[in-house]
Amino acid sequence: MKVLQVMLKMLPFLLVLLLLMLLLMVLVQSEKKNVSQNLLKVLADSRQQYEQASPTNKINFPKAHWPHKNYRHEWWYLTANLTSTSGQRFATQWTLFRTAINNHHWYFAHAALADTQQHFAEFREAREELGNVKIINNPFSAVIDDWAWRSSAELFPAQLDYGSPQYTLGNVSLEDKNAQQKNWQAKLFLSTTKPFYLQGNQGFSAKHHSKNIASHYYSQPFIDVSGEIYWQGTWQTVTGSAWFDREWGSAMLAEDQQGWDWFSLRLNKDQALMIYRIRSNQQNFVYGHLMHSNGTSKTLSASDIELKSAVFGKALYPQEFNLKVEKLSIDININIVNDKQIMRFGIEYFEGMVTVNGSHAGEGFVEMTGYN
Repeated sequence: MKVLQVMLKMLPFLLVLLLLMLLLMVLVQSEKKNVSQNLLKVLADSRQQYEQASPTNKINFPKAHWPHKNYRHEWWYLTANLTSTSGQRFATQWTLFRTAINNHHWYFAHAALADTQQHFAEFREAREELGNVKIINNPFSAVIDDWAWRSSAELFPAQLDYGSPQYTLGNVSLEDKNAQQKNWQAKLFLSTTKPFYLQGNQGFSAKHHSKNIASHYYSQPFIDVSGEIYWQGTWQTVTGSAWFDREWGSAMLAEDQQGWDWFSLRLNKDQALMIYRIRSNQQNFVYGHLMHSNGTSKTLSASDIELKSAVFGKALYPQEFNLKVEKLSIDININIVNDKQIMRFGIEYFEGMVTVNGSHAGEGFVEMTGYN
């Protein structure tokens, strides 16, 4: 009886406690939902103090290839369109990222290999304190676990090795053999004699019309590739063309911006076109740059560029774009080749090969974020 009386006296307190617990659960779930829906907003977080990109900062080589730890974010980014000796088409991506939280630096790498129908991707993460990432400035090398970019000079030529764990055929079960089909490797030799191309205003790349959202950014769109890939149980010799982007900054997106569409297009062997559109609920930011293999280039303003996208069926991302630059007589359709080329390591994004046809015929890549 006394126990019952005590419980009745505590009932109001217990009800309040239960309501508080339920409220806390709702808040936690809401926060998780917001985080999952807005992972890109980490690129807009300015609560921590880092150096900001500025037009007064000059890009100098080879120092530009090296890590810039006084900025919050940076990446070394390579995409390549490849063809095997049998004529099969492939696309591959390798990216090394660094992001900082206060004075701690987290490195992570994404890589993928795809043909026109399948797509396989892998992920690596590292901390210098753990000893599983090492970057050497000159000659440049970047090693994260079993993946490595090793140059014999400032950046190129370079040997780039990455992929998933390898399995050898032998006395294994059918299940193991099926698993082998999903394992892949890339061993690529990268070379170029072309200059680096500074994006934006001498390497200062604005990302917003009015806010101080910018990065330092340069590209190398004329890279020759040779090497071999391990695909569906066999090694294949490949050749092709690669595109390298290097970017660093501390505020990459504004709160009104949801994501971007970024295109690296080879219109022919001597012309490369880079276009990006940062989508906003207020005003999109659009930039373009036409680069020639002889080292000359032309920057395009937003008014020069007309970009339209279309979504087909149940696709998560646009599957076709129309791009017009009237002053350069460019009127092309850009088509996704393999809609499975989606990277799902934290921030989801599409990184895939495209074909170009219309006034020009070529190939390249598109990266799309913020559609989910």
